[in-house]
Amino acid sequence: MADNTMASYAYPRYAYPRYAYPAAYYAVALDYFQMEAHRHDQWEIMYLVTGTCRVEVEGVLVEMEERQFICIRPGIPHRLEINQGERSVLLNYEFSCLDKMGGTDLNSLAEKDAGFAELMVSPEPYLLLTDYGKMEYVLKDLISELERRDRNSYLLDLIFQRMLIEWSRCIQDNEGVTGMVHLKKARKYIREHFREDIRVEDVAKYVSLNHSYLQTLFSKAYGCGIMEYINNQRLERAQFLLKNSSMNIVDIAFEAGFNSRQHFGYTFQKKYRLSPKQYRKLKGQNIAADTGKWQKSLRENGEAAGANRLV
Repeated sequence: MADNTMASYAYPRYAYPRYAYPAAYYAVALDYFQMEAHRHDQWEIMYLVTGTCRVEVEGVLVEMEERQFICIRPGIPHRLEINQGERSVLLNYEFSCLDKMGGTDLNSLAEKDAGFAELMVSPEPYLLLTDYGKMEYVLKDLISELERRDRNSYLLDLIFQRMLIEWSRCIQDNEGVTGMVHLKKARKYIREHFREDIRVEDVAKYVSLNHSYLQTLFSKAYGCGIMEYINNQRLERAQFLLKNSSMNIVDIAFEAGFNSRQHFGYTFQKKYRLSPKQYRKLKGQNIAADTGKWQKSLRENGEAAGANRLV
C-alpha cells in the first residue's frame, strides 16, 4: 500500500508516491459474476459501458448504471457483483503509484491541472461518477494501446494523462448534478425519519454514499453537517408544535425526535436563545387543550360546516 507519510509539493494532505504505472486492465462482457471482497495496492477504475452491476465498497452497496464508473482508492475492500441474465460490458484499469522514476509523473500533472490535484488529496475511499464527457473513449484507447505488443510508451503516457484529466473533469461535472440528486434523496430520508434515532451512517447507507463524502455535500450545500441538519429539522418541528399545539413540552421533545427533555431544552435554547417554555409564552397561540371545545366555538361563530369537516 502507498506510504501516506511522504512529503510532496502537489499533495499537501495525502502524499502518494510520485510515479504511476499500469498494473492491470481488461475489457469484458459478463452475464454473471460474483467475487469475494478483496483489496489491493492499486487505484482501480471500473467503467460500466452497458448493463447493470453492483460494487460493494467498505460494506456500502453501490448500484451502477450505464456510462457510470467507480474509482476505488488503494487498500479499500471491494467486490463486483453481476446478477444472472444481466449482460454487462465493463472496462477496468488499475494503476500503481511508486517512487520508482519512469512512470507518469503525477506531481507534474497536478501542477498543471488543479482538478487532478484536488482528486489526489481527497480522502474519499471511492467515487461514483457519471461520464458526461469522453472517459469511455479514453479508457478504450488506453486498453487498446496496452494490448499492443509494440506499445508506444510515450503515447501510452499521453493517453493515461488524458484519462486522469477526464477523470477530474467528470468530478467537476458530477458535483452539481449527482450531488443534488444524492442530497434530495438524503433530505427525503431525514424528513421521514428525523423522529427516530437516526445516525449519519443510516443516511449515507440509504443514498449509497460514503458518509464523509455525504458530509462534504451537506456542508457545501447547507453550511452544516448531517447531524446538525437533522437537529434543525427536529427543532423546526418542535417550534411548530410549541406555537400551534397544546402538547406539553416533554411530549413535544419526543414527538420532535429528542431522546430527553434536557437535551431538547439545551439544543432549543442554543439555537433560539429562549427556552421552549419562554418561546411558547412569546410566540404560542392560545389553543384550548380540549379540541371538542375548539370545534364547539367554531359552531358558535356560525362555522358549523367547517367544524363538521374536522370531526
